[in-house]
Amino acid sequence: MGVTVTPRKPTPPKRLLSGKRIFVVEDDVTNLAIISTLLKQEEALVGFARWSSNTIGSMTLMAPIDAILLDLNLDHGSSGFDIFDKIRANKQFDKVPIVAVSALDPALAMSEARKKGFSGFISKPVDFSCFAEQIAAVANGEQVWFAV
Repeated sequence: MGVTVTPRKPTPPKRLLSGKRIFVVEDDVTNLAIISTLLKQEEALVGFARWSSNTIGSMTLMAPIDAILLDLNLDHGSSGFDIFDKIRANKQFDKVPIVAVSALDPALAMSEARKKGFSGFISKPVDFSCFAEQIAAVANGEQVWFAV
């Protein structure tokens, strides 16, 4: 009597950001679409907002958050450095890694971001080939400082 072997379906590889909760503060629709797409391709759960009085509330609804991506140059003269302080003032987000994702001159902005306490800096335009890996590293407690 022979043995019948049923072939197993291959297990799909686990994505880099599977189940990670990433919140993006970005005012440019194109940049937001690119960043969201790259994160979602790696199975991240993505929340986003332009900076406003409701942003912390939106973040609270998404909590717990694994990482926050913050543009440094937002509409209406809002500075990501000031927004960093507002996010950190909220006890729920005082330890969540915050990464500056910015088109500002990295030679200047990176230094200021380090002094402020950011967990990293990624220059725009983001590098599609390594962006998800960079965010996965930050969500896992590492720092990432990257300029093209």
